[in-house]
Amino acid sequence: MKKRSEGFFGLHFDFHAGADCVEVGKNVTHEMVREIIETLKPDYIQCDCKGHAGYSSYQTKAGNPAPGFVGDQLRIWRDVTKEYGIPLTVHYSGVWDMKALELRPEWAAINEDGSPNKNMTSTFKGYADGLLIPQLAELALEYEIDAVWVDGECWATVPDFDAEVISAFEKESGQKLVKGQNGKYDRQSAEYRGFLDFCRKRFFEYLSHYVNEVHAKAPNFEIASNWAFSSHIPAPVCVDVDYLSGDFTPVDSYNGARFEARVLCEQGMPWDLMAWGFFHDFTPKNVHSIKGAAALCREAAGVISTGGGFQVYNTQNRDGSVRLWEVGELAETAKFVREREPFLKGAAPFSDIGVLYSDFDMKNRCDTLFYPRGNDNVKGAVKAVLDSSRTCAVLMDHTLNGDRLKETNIVIVPELRFISGEIKAKLLEYAANGGNLIISGHECCGLFGEVLKNAEISGEAKERAISVPFKSRFVNQYAKAPDAVSNQAYVKKMKYKTGNIAAIYYNIFEVYHNAPDFYAKNMLSGLIGELSGDRFLVEYKGPGAVDIVTAKKDGRLLISLINTSGIYSESKLRAYDEIPPLSGDGIEITVKADKEPAEVSLQPENKTPEYAYDPISKKLTVKPGSLHIHSIISIG
Repeated sequence: MKKRSEGFFGLHFDFHAGADCVEVGKNVTHEMVREIIETLKPDYIQCDCKGHAGYSSYQTKAGNPAPGFVGDQLRIWRDVTKEYGIPLTVHYSGVWDMKALELRPEWAAINEDGSPNKNMTSTFKGYADGLLIPQLAELALEYEIDAVWVDGECWATVPDFDAEVISAFEKESGQKLVKGQNGKYDRQSAEYRGFLDFCRKRFFEYLSHYVNEVHAKAPNFEIASNWAFSSHIPAPVCVDVDYLSGDFTPVDSYNGARFEARVLCEQGMPWDLMAWGFFHDFTPKNVHSIKGAAALCREAAGVISTGGGFQVYNTQNRDGSVRLWEVGELAETAKFVREREPFLKGAAPFSDIGVLYSDFDMKNRCDTLFYPRGNDNVKGAVKAVLDSSRTCAVLMDHTLNGDRLKETNIVIVPELRFISGEIKAKLLEYAANGGNLIISGHECCGLFGEVLKNAEISGEAKERAISVPFKSRFVNQYAKAPDAVSNQAYVKKMKYKTGNIAAIYYNIFEVYHNAPDFYAKNMLSGLIGELSGDRFLVEYKGPGAVDIVTAKKDGRLLISLINTSGIYSESKLRAYDEIPPLSGDGIEITVKADKEPAEVSLQPENKTPEYAYDPISKKLTVKPGSLHIHSIISIG
């Protein structure tokens, strides 16, 4: 049987059982699970086990079972998946456990006002040993479950203001955590920032403890902590989890997929991303609107083009059964992913352009432990580069090393507020050795003030309408910009030893994330072109709505083309079922190549496109033809 971590296409079901679940298992049958497997042929299935409410949807002896059962639905899922040789993973809510806190209030994290948290357990207390570890061991040993996808983890973890926790922090750090006259802690104080670091360190200890304990009891049981070491924690993997995973947003999903994939693919571990199979905006007026196949196929393309696996989430009914018509709607998506698996599974993406996503910056700017929000600047930078039909990678503090920087033509430093001396030195060394830096944001430019000496900028930055000259046009934006800018020169370029630095003195990327503007995109694309010259491996000509992803696999260069046309980021759009194809007349890809390739093909179509190699310029030109959702130019 294949391991869960080895899967490329999977299914996720959950229903977060609650006090209303009195007939769990009533309509769950062996035939139901067989139909799911026969229809979609997934590499693995994840089904419900325990949700945020804390009730288990099977008759657990180690945890807190739902009020009523008609049958053992988990045993049915296990029996049928084993029959087909498919790993069974369970969805288990960890830190977020309301029932556990109802029964064991001493496990609660304490809020800043001294009240116990009703939802979130504390990583400092007895939850892991008292419930989590015994229940995961039960699932692994008694039900022979293969893996767990632990939900409600880093993103749900909150600081624990328990007096004993604060005392332990003060003893370890030598600092004193003191409330102000308003009864709250100063979130910008060094002491409070230290306390957050103390709580973060404890989360990793908590995670490592339960992972190691469960592995000791069940060595083949695989564990993923939802969103660990992803964009929520852009830091080195420091816990022995078996794979990385997360579920990107059900609204504006394609942008979520293209960003999150570029973080996870950097961590050097098996990984996948989960798409919500339905629209959900978390408002009282929300309705369960199933996404169309075209939408899910595009989301899948945004993930698998960077080498990761893809899974789709749909909910179960309150008795644990599945709406089989929704399963049938996924057949086209399953086919789409499977056709591309031989080419993209395990592919290693790379890019000429890197966007810095700094954990040091995020730790100092956010007052949450981990970062589900607060990174619009980085998301906007990735979005703007991709919208320009250029490749883009995400660089993190721990991946910003010499070898990686040597293969990067441009590094974008998007609106950081804080930077470590080590990272700053690496960036300036990169520019000094011929690299190109783009630094954006008034505060971030200030961090490099001793280098950007020619800037005629003064005054405090504040929200304002600005007009930025760009060729014969002006880019009008509402942004955080300084009071006084000489000749409206918000964008300045300078030589730095053998390289270049461009400074953008306002938050262009944060603005672009929330309000895309093709003038701003074109200005950035022009700046990138001016800085890099003819150094890009791949150049694209054609309709603007195309994402380009470059990757390597088995000695071949893979160039993914993803059609991003149509309205895909409109928050009010519940579902769509059609992506307008792009005509192939104007699409042209130029690739630098030292010699003529032995073979060029389009995959998964297995066609030979029109192409030509010029031995003088050492460039390969490929005309792939029309593009519907996703196609791969394979060069070998």
